Amino acid sequence: MTDNGIELLAPAGKWDVLEAVAGAGADAVYLGGKRFNMRMLKPDFNFSDQELSDSVRFLHGQNKKIYVTINNLYYESEINQLADYLTFLQEISVDALIIQDVALIKLHKQLGLSTPLHASVQMGTASSASIDFLKSWGIERAILSKNLSLEEIRSIYNATGMALEYFAHGDLCVSHAGQCYMSSFACDKSGNRGMCVKPCRWPYQLEGLGYFEDPQYYLAHNDLCLFHCVKLLRDAGVVSFKLEGRMRSAEYLSDLVGSYRAALDGLQGSNSKEELDAAYKRLYDRRIREFTAGNLFSRPGLDAIDPSGSREPLFISTPFPLKRLSAEDYTAGTAVGNSEAALSVKVGSLSVLPALVDMGIDSLILGLEDMRQDTATWNADDIAAAATICQGSQTRVVVETPRIVTEENIPELKQRLEALQDIAIQAVMVNDFGSLQLARDMGFTVWSSYGLNITNSRAADFGRDNALQRITLSLELSLAKLRQALSDSHDDLEVLVQGPLCGMISDLCVPRFSHGEEPGFCASYCMFDQYSLVDELGQKYRLRSDENCRNYIYYPYEQCMIEYLPELVQRGVRHFRIDGQFYDDQLLLATVKIYQQALDSVTKGSGDLRESYEALLDIFPGGLCLNDAKED
Repeated sequence: MTDNGIELLAPAGKWDVLEAVAGAGADAVYLGGKRFNMRMLKPDFNFSDQELSDSVRFLHGQNKKIYVTINNLYYESEINQLADYLTFLQEISVDALIIQDVALIKLHKQLGLSTPLHASVQMGTASSASIDFLKSWGIERAILSKNLSLEEIRSIYNATGMALEYFAHGDLCVSHAGQCYMSSFACDKSGNRGMCVKPCRWPYQLEGLGYFEDPQYYLAHNDLCLFHCVKLLRDAGVVSFKLEGRMRSAEYLSDLVGSYRAALDGLQGSNSKEELDAAYKRLYDRRIREFTAGNLFSRPGLDAIDPSGSREPLFISTPFPLKRLSAEDYTAGTAVGNSEAALSVKVGSLSVLPALVDMGIDSLILGLEDMRQDTATWNADDIAAAATICQGSQTRVVVETPRIVTEENIPELKQRLEALQDIAIQAVMVNDFGSLQLARDMGFTVWSSYGLNITNSRAADFGRDNALQRITLSLELSLAKLRQALSDSHDDLEVLVQGPLCGMISDLCVPRFSHGEEPGFCASYCMFDQYSLVDELGQKYRLRSDENCRNYIYYPYEQCMIEYLPELVQRGVRHFRIDGQFYDDQLLLATVKIYQQALDSVTKGSGDLRESYEALLDIFPGGLCLNDAKED
């Protein structure tokens, strides 16, 4: 580590790479074992348990640190093995564990371990409120979201004093980390488990406003390079500069580390301008994709994407037919009887609320994400009106915070929640830990939405430890994995059974990009027509935009789990969610009625819901789907 406490953190996937990056000037190395990490696509990468132990001795002998990645989301069947692995890593004295799944925080405490925990970039840590939450659970370092601006990084550091790590170089995903589910929806290969098939690297045609040209790589992000920004980042509070590339060669990474070593040494005057220019030239000459500064100075624009795909090193997949439900896919469930079940419905229209209240809906979810198409903006007056409509009924009003809340969004979110403190809402439903911290501190009852990525019982227990009174399970759970997660069922769990599936959330505005406009100017093209990305097989991925000009990219087909209601009820699920915020009133009421009748039938002992299933197929001609992949 440099004299001023700034760390250069390098990746390694093999022993020769470990030696190379250490020799090139890395202060610390992060790597993964043969189990439980995000880089499992190639079996010859990552370190055996013996190699991990040897790596600790090798790096500690040079006064360098070693951080081990345990940064997946985990399934129920993996929890016991994880406990043994965490204990082993402490016994060999690794310097920190890089984690995504909050189940590991729970396990870490239950096992009485002392190895420091670092929050992975996959946690999507993007606000000082999130940092405050993580600090309260003993997290010692946060690897910040790559989607933050320099000013947001500075604000987070000034507010929290947390040791901040930030990616300085390497691959960039077009989606916010931790919230990209498209690969999981398509083939049960989760980006949150390092198995992504990279649909962002497929060619698409853009449809909308008469715009339909030859396929381009609209989502193919260029590579991050912040070589010239290390002083700005250091001054903003970054103490660890992280380089991406755990599956790169020793030659490539030693050059990369050497270049950034020169940049960081240059902060202390150890290198001349000529030496720094030469270091950057070596970096540039060996680039894989073109370079971008990411979100550091502005939202991504034309220079952030390579629509030609000409420098893409490896297209690991091509578009394939996506499974669409048909009448032949129906399977009758087992009769249950003598049970209870309740529906929550996310709505986008005040006008439909009286009818839903009359139908006896348990909870109405009003979203604060302020989408620019197809839905109302739920301001305090409308939420108060919704509460008045529900007054005297069994129906409760729940407000849901946006999927993405960064540091710049926190003041507005806080102001909006403050305006609701005197309104009779049941709960605030959150998608990130910063919103959880904010809502809880303001005295609201808090529920979790699927953005928290709860995939196992220990993670759910962690939520309960943090006062979550309703927990929506992750959308990434296939039916098989959902069965695992429900093996230790509680009556506070909720499952999304019907609704559109948002696969990516991006700061890139594709409609603006298609018209050649840079960030900073918005002609509201997204409001003039319905935009979609269309893959080479003609499958359409609908685009929507929020008020922050983030693009939400939707899977072509909508989730439908109606045939599995008997099984879910039998396994203890009592809360079922319909995301109907984009449905018109007529479609929403028809959908809710079908599910109400189905749940009523299930709780009275029937397992045959074919009629309900086929009714949904009829009213959703665009197609329905079910994440029903088999076990890995």
